[in-house]
Amino acid sequence: MTAKKIPSFHYKNCVSCSICVQTCPVGALDLTRPGKSGRYRNLFPELANDRCIGCALCAKSCPMECINMQAVYEGE
Repeated sequence: MTAKKIPSFHYKNCVSCSICVQTCPVGALDLTRPGKSGRYRNLFPELANDRCIGCALCAKSCPMECINMQAVYEGE
C-alpha cells in the first residue's frame, strides 16, 4: 500500500487569507463557504483530492499554521 500526503485543515485558526490557495502550483485549493446554509462568514480552503500532488507548499505557506500534511493510503 502506498501513502499519499494531502493537506488536513484546522479551520479554527484560519483567517481566510487565501495564501494557501495562491501558493498551490496545481490549483487544488479553492476558498469556499462551508455548509449548505451559508451561515459561516469566512471562506475556508477546500481541497480537490484528485489534483493535489502532496507538495506541502500550502502547509508551509500558511501563516496561521492551520494546515498539516496527513498520509492517506490508496483505497481510503
